[in-house]
Amino acid sequence: MSRFARWSWPLTILLLPVVLMTWASVQSGRVDDVLREAQNIGGYYAWLRVRQVLAGLAYWLALAALVAGPATWLKLRLDAWRALKSRDFLYDRLFLCWRALGHWLSAYAGLLMGALALSLLYELSWGWSHLKAGGWLILLVAVPLIAVLWAGCLLIGRLRQQWHALDSPSSAFLGHRMGRDKAPALWAWIEQLATATGAPVPDHIVVGIDQSFFVTSVDVALQPAGDLLLGRTLYLPLTYLSTLSQAEAASIIGHELGHFCSRDTERGSEIGAHFSLMCLHFAFIRAEDADPAWIERPAIWMTQRFLHYFQLAVHHWGRAQELAADRVGGNIGGERLFCQALLRVIALDAEINTLLAERHSNLIQALADHLRHTPLRLNDAALNHTIAHPFDTHPPTALRLQQLGVTLDDALLAEATRVPTEHDRHWFSQL
Repeated sequence: MSRFARWSWPLTILLLPVVLMTWASVQSGRVDDVLREAQNIGGYYAWLRVRQVLAGLAYWLALAALVAGPATWLKLRLDAWRALKSRDFLYDRLFLCWRALGHWLSAYAGLLMGALALSLLYELSWGWSHLKAGGWLILLVAVPLIAVLWAGCLLIGRLRQQWHALDSPSSAFLGHRMGRDKAPALWAWIEQLATATGAPVPDHIVVGIDQSFFVTSVDVALQPAGDLLLGRTLYLPLTYLSTLSQAEAASIIGHELGHFCSRDTERGSEIGAHFSLMCLHFAFIRAEDADPAWIERPAIWMTQRFLHYFQLAVHHWGRAQELAADRVGGNIGGERLFCQALLRVIALDAEINTLLAERHSNLIQALADHLRHTPLRLNDAALNHTIAHPFDTHPPTALRLQQLGVTLDDALLAEATRVPTEHDRHWFSQL
């Protein structure tokens, strides 16, 4: 992206009000000149006064927009800075800041549309009254601007609708819910792990094949069944479970349950999940209009900046929560076993993603066949790897091992990259 393109978006916040102010000033000057010549023409004089009021109101609305734009930007930066410094501010105020941004952007767009509407009304009135004296040229220029006014009104409607949708985001992914009646041994095992970690038992257990391990407290629309899951959900990937030992899986699940150990930890998990969904939703909205109108660009740019700066705070505090959850996972079978399981999941990640892209009819069998002939690998790049899942805030792997006091030696690497045993492949199905 060129330097001009990068700066053109934020500059529209200032340029659009300035253009409208200049236009209104020119209109006011035009009507003032005629007023001085038409004071003795009663009816025509009254219409000129109306146009003078229209120009004056348009000017002041544009001036208000000129002030509101930078004020919104300053409030955004201040709130993001406070969120980076205070975890409680982030947890308590993220949604309030998001709603406030929506109100400010709607007000900003409304001021611009009001100024534009008054200026257009002025020009249409002037062009119609001076039709025989060349006023048709003014109409020729002003009428197409009605489309811009319409686009701005649609923007305000979209802002209100989409902000409401983002206030209560939900997630959707593929999986199958395992009820207590269908998998009592699985639930008993998870309850034992929850007791060991001091975490509440999840409300739902979902198994799938296209994600890694994760927990979430946001609402989940489970596909293809269409079930809506409310409360705490634990997601277990059958792909990884077919290549980990039960002890390794217990350590990883202990880490995930660690996100529910305290209210602060769970709130952090909820904030991270909600924020990730906000980003995904906005990316979808942005993709709908690759080249938005100039009148839409200030709102889109400001929203992008909000998500960018608050993402720094979300990831800062989210990574602290991940390290705390690592310690919980380490309490299940020891820090070394947790790190072994963590490295194994990272080594498997690339292989599973490759097989997912190839669209095998039986992914678990394809993974087993693949690992018989292809050894797992871990290199320096893996130490900077972060495990991907829908609500990712994981720190680099090297930092996680360092925080647990575990040294990456040859024995640990050998265990993490071993060929799956028969027990690894079948223990979960035997629960």
